[in-house]
Amino acid sequence: MRILAPAAAPTGDVPSGNAPLRTESDVARLQARIDQLAAHVQKLEQERASLRWMAGHDELTGLANRRLFHALAPEQLRAGDCSPAVVILDLNGFKPINDTYGHDAGDEVLRVIARRMAACLGDQLVARLGGDEFAALPCAPHAEVPPTWWHELAGSLSAAIAPPMGVQGHTLSVTASIGVVPAERSADLPELLRRADQAMFSAKRHTAGTGKAGITWVVSTESGDHTETYGAAATPLSAGDPVWVHRSGARRAGVVESACEWAALVRYRSPNGAGTLVDTIPTNSLTVRDEADPYLDLSAYR
Repeated sequence: MRILAPAAAPTGDVPSGNAPLRTESDVARLQARIDQLAAHVQKLEQERASLRWMAGHDELTGLANRRLFHALAPEQLRAGDCSPAVVILDLNGFKPINDTYGHDAGDEVLRVIARRMAACLGDQLVARLGGDEFAALPCAPHAEVPPTWWHELAGSLSAAIAPPMGVQGHTLSVTASIGVVPAERSADLPELLRRADQAMFSAKRHTAGTGKAGITWVVSTESGDHTETYGAAATPLSAGDPVWVHRSGARRAGVVESACEWAALVRYRSPNGAGTLVDTIPTNSLTVRDEADPYLDLSAYR
């Protein structure tokens, strides 16, 4: 079969004598060239998408980087549909890991911490600013929350970071010093970051002075810094202990599934009373209860 060249398309007259006829092999070569160019364009598009992602993300952890955080945070602060807070977090005990086990181990620790932060904060903006310093811009889950909604979030974040992790055959752990600044009506990101950074260093000093690494954060308010600390319960908690879980101004019956010095994994009644939730709760948000709850307590079935 022969295919007429475009110049030789039917016009009602006979084809021009100088309009060559293309063979199937000519068409095949042309199509191969078109496919080659299309593949090249696709590769360029993929490279551009990769470069765009790299420009805004930390290559090691996959979190947003400082540039993207500064680009996205102002818009979220101005949104006005939630109560945001600026969080600065710095790791305690990270440098000795780098010095003792090497940078590969340190990098893996940072990746684990990044995953724990992302899991704890969900779809909130989380960034690695550099080294072992991270930032986040969480928002209140809904409008009807207490003014100190971030208290519970900071405690959960600290508890999520603290558990030991296996890295290159070693069991390693770090904790976090956390500075929190409720944004309130302020949309001045540089000022909020400055205050959050100062609050984080206050938390580090408090940690150094008390030896309670990882269970202290400092909240900076318009009237000055206010230190919030949650420590071990007066009576150590253990699996099976019935507790009240204090959340969003209400207390809900729960039972401890496992516990460490400053936090516990607790199963507790959901807000509407139907079903249960499981979460890591700071110990200062738990109190032991005497009342039995047949829905939760295994002892009720014995």
